[in-house]
Amino acid sequence: MIMVCTFRDDFRQQIVPFLCERGYEVCVPSHRQDVLTMTAQLQPLVVLLDMYVSHPSGLEVLRELRAHGFKGKVVLLGGSSMSSVISQAHHLKVDQVVGGPQWVDGPATLLCGQVEAAIHATLYASIARHAYELYEARGKTHGQDLDDWFKAEQLIFKRGGSQQSVSQSLGPSKKKKPPQKSQLHISILRDEQEAKK
Repeated sequence: MIMVCTFRDDFRQQIVPFLCERGYEVCVPSHRQDVLTMTAQLQPLVVLLDMYVSHPSGLEVLRELRAHGFKGKVVLLGGSSMSSVISQAHHLKVDQVVGGPQWVDGPATLLCGQVEAAIHATLYASIARHAYELYEARGKTHGQDLDDWFKAEQLIFKRGGSQQSVSQSLGPSKKKKPPQKSQLHISILRDEQEAKK
């Protein structure tokens, strides 16, 4: 499960459906004060935390998450104007930072794609380990590496909380599309297979 904590309504209205359409479970705290409670209840795999939030600040939310024992992955949303805050956040074990000049005015699809890539990058080692376990369970026969990878992704993203989506209302529900396969991981696996040859 991915927890999305951002103050930007427009971005939240785009990132939540974007991730849901790709098969991720997404939860969105109704208020910033609900982050700790919801994290304890749902145990998300990744918290997507906007560093521009205030009252409490994104840095304070991160401090509280770590102080209360959250050991999951954290992806920060922030730009170059947040460099000092992001530097402090790195001491609290941040996994990825997404942002830059495009954060303010960039197209939402670019930002959503960067967020998805950052989520996968934080979980790459876990996915690779599960994919290898599936490969071993098949007797180490080649030819199904991509299938192993996608199955490992499914296993990873099904962990970390309940199976129900707890996102706040985003308007009328849309017909659910089948999850899309990550092109990023297809290219990573192909590169690894080429390196083995």
